[in-house]
Amino acid sequence: MGLQKYRFDFDRPVDKHGVIETCANWLGGPSLAGLRNCPTEGYGRRTVYIQGPPDTYFSIPAAIVVKRKTVKGWVSCSDDEGWMFHPQKES
Repeated sequence: MGLQKYRFDFDRPVDKHGVIETCANWLGGPSLAGLRNCPTEGYGRRTVYIQGPPDTYFSIPAAIVVKRKTVKGWVSCSDDEGWMFHPQKES
């Protein structure tokens, strides 16, 4: 089983930062399923897979793959910078 938890039914148009939002079509309307070409902290631009519902108003659990390893973290969005993946800090 891969990282993709939700289906990628359709893509929204490319935003001004070059990120493509992919959505799943649910009965309640479209839900964010992933982000293509999303900037990350320290890993360049990658496909980000949404891992669950938003845990706060500002962040959504997510994960990426780097050299066959899963890096967990969250995504957030701001008007100035757009979408950004933040890796979880190792303790």
